[in-house]
Amino acid sequence: MSIWAELSPEALPGLARVRRLLERLGHPEAGLTAVHVAGAHGKTSVIALLESVLRAAGVPAGALTSSDPERPWEAARLAGEPVARERLEALVARAVRPWAGFADVGRPTPQEAVFAAALAHFAAAGAALVLLERSLGGPWDPTNCVRPQLSLLTHVAPPENAEWEVRGLAQPGVPLLTTAADEALVALAEACRATGAALSLVDPEDVELLELRWERAVWRSRSDPFSLGPFETPFLGAYQAPNLAVALAACAELLGGLGLSRRAVQEGLAQVSLPGRFELVHRAPWVILDAAPSAAAAQALHRALERLPYLAGRRHLLLAHPSATLAQAMLATLRPAFAWAREVAPAELPGAAQRLASRLGEEDLLLVVAPFPVLREVRRAFAAAP
Repeated sequence: MSIWAELSPEALPGLARVRRLLERLGHPEAGLTAVHVAGAHGKTSVIALLESVLRAAGVPAGALTSSDPERPWEAARLAGEPVARERLEALVARAVRPWAGFADVGRPTPQEAVFAAALAHFAAAGAALVLLERSLGGPWDPTNCVRPQLSLLTHVAPPENAEWEVRGLAQPGVPLLTTAADEALVALAEACRATGAALSLVDPEDVELLELRWERAVWRSRSDPFSLGPFETPFLGAYQAPNLAVALAACAELLGGLGLSRRAVQEGLAQVSLPGRFELVHRAPWVILDAAPSAAAAQALHRALERLPYLAGRRHLLLAHPSATLAQAMLATLRPAFAWAREVAPAELPGAAQRLASRLGEEDLLLVVAPFPVLREVRRAFAAAP
């Protein structure tokens, strides 16, 4: 039987299982320097931006992000490369067997087991920094078992979720950088005062998109902590501006300990890869993939479409989501930007996207919106096409 099949499919509230896993692996968290990244949207993008800068600087960094529940081993990377599935499975098996040691706390979930196994791998490999995405939020998130050097909070939606999101994130003496505003700031400020965390506000409009072409995007930071002037990234959606602002502020905060240079920041941002986030996968016709998960994300995506380079052809939209209600809400938000729009079942999307693209003209655009696991199959379909 696979080790993953031995784990629990559901998580009960509490951190006892994660602490038991870490104990069995020799407490790898004790020697790691960590950055926590939380928020409703933008977490994975911020981690990818930081990861790319650290790689350009030659800093060996680990990253642990959310993944497909059916493929939990895909969550961990070191120096930009996936951690081998066999390595994680061996560490998970070492942490959980014999199972008698979990009789009092219950069996951990695959995500909890990967969290502990990834930390053990990062520690053994000598990672200088670990980037941890808070997947659950609140007091029972596994990242709460690791004291960070820095905490980052991206967009909070709705604002009343701020108090829940920050529970466990705000820690004594740890800087907390955030682009949150308005009502969310009240809960954040109160939590930071209560815990002694150092709240620092990042202007979500600090970074602005100057130019977007199919091969690149040009941005500018008003605060410009690294004196970059206009800087480039690959083709990205305009909605990444607040995430770029958080990433630049985090790089400035980490500068003293890691010695990040202006050149490393420039090169890292220019080389970043963000699969499934306004990702261009085909040219002429132009095919973009985006994993917008909610109506709010669909609104941000709608605004990003307004900044696309000019095309004389027609715009087409294919959208798939497990929730029919959410799919309809997202479709209603995006439909005005398209000449043709359709919702399809997730399982049918890869084939539907490829068939539609084969009939489009060179100046036409196709936007495909779906969850990450579905977009993975769409990407494979286009990569395999002649």
